Amino acid sequence: MAINAENGDKSGEKMMSDVFIIGAGCSVPYGFPTGAMLMQKLKDFNYGDNNVDSPSFRPPSYLFDLYYELFGKYQEYANLRKAGGQYSYVADSIEAKISNKIHETIILFAQSIRHSMMVSTDEFLKNRLNQEKAEEADFGKRLIAREILVAERESEKQFAYEDGKRISKKIWLGNIDWIQHLLSLIDQQDNWEEILKQTVFLTFNYDRVLEYCIFLYLTSDKQYADADAHAFIKEMQIHHVNGFIGSLEEIPFGAVENGKYQEIAKRMETVWEKRQNRDESEKEKYQRFLKNAQRVYFMGFSYIPDNLESIGIPRGAEIIRKAKVYATAMGLSSQNRLRISTYLDLKDFEKRNEPEPMPEIEVQRTGLMSDAMYQREYEKQERIANSLAKISRIHFENRILKDASAVDLILDYYTLA
Repeated sequence: MAINAENGDKSGEKMMSDVFIIGAGCSVPYGFPTGAMLMQKLKDFNYGDNNVDSPSFRPPSYLFDLYYELFGKYQEYANLRKAGGQYSYVADSIEAKISNKIHETIILFAQSIRHSMMVSTDEFLKNRLNQEKAEEADFGKRLIAREILVAERESEKQFAYEDGKRISKKIWLGNIDWIQHLLSLIDQQDNWEEILKQTVFLTFNYDRVLEYCIFLYLTSDKQYADADAHAFIKEMQIHHVNGFIGSLEEIPFGAVENGKYQEIAKRMETVWEKRQNRDESEKEKYQRFLKNAQRVYFMGFSYIPDNLESIGIPRGAEIIRKAKVYATAMGLSSQNRLRISTYLDLKDFEKRNEPEPMPEIEVQRTGLMSDAMYQREYEKQERIANSLAKISRIHFENRILKDASAVDLILDYYTLA
């Protein structure tokens, strides 16, 4: 795999020939929701035992735990109450004031999201980024963070073992463990460390399933110490475009009771916030990766124009015109694929195994050639053309592939010399 350094690049970053652009669909096989699925999950979420419009409505205690920084663990207040006297009064007063404020925020959020007409959480939060609704947006991000950490914790069951055997788990869309496939292919290469460190991953996901799988690969298959594995991952080119939960060192995978939801919420940006707070230097960095890419892989991506714009791919996708582009579109309608292929200037293939076009057969006929001789020569050339068509590799670059086997195809291309 070639490494290309851009002339005049002051950042000192090496540009790789392979860039993965990763969307929520890549995390779905591991038990994580897409944007639309997460939105529906928050609509159906249990915000309390009673109806949110009821005067007796009371949110569950774990939602208050999302505001750990405001009043710490409930046990600390219990200890103050045990002390009696003024401490009991102060504890009750502080807890009541904070609890009432959070209680109000949760009610407003629950009422609005259940009646929302938006398709995704990003779109829903967009209308709550103003000062008046900022507390609702903050709560929404904390709740989303909790749901992602819960999904991380649940997905760990895929990586668990009992009696020396891996525990299998039914996952959405079947067992498409693309990260395992990717790492298995990389492991066959002598320069696997270089490949991992130089491949660019631009992910729009808040979760860390990619990092966690790489961590397991390093610690289990390569016998790295935990600290060395964390250091290796830090050196990799994994860029969370809209922010993420945090490093695995800071917040362990699936650590729901981490108490750092305020910090996590500040790190999470919707695509609309990204547009408002756009750091042009960050966008330029992504553009350097794409400009120097020999191959670009879109995987599990929804191709929202704002997301494409945020990494420097405008309509027409001139910046990746020189690269071979491979794009999955599983579950997307034909109309959506047409929109995507137009935006990115790609071909839209309905089926993976669509045959290559037969070359035109030409037989030069001389004056001495009879009809029978001409027919025999034509049939000979036709057999040769058919044989060449069968053994020739079907070219899938610059096309949108909608079936699940496209994932295997992409990973096979990724490890080609």
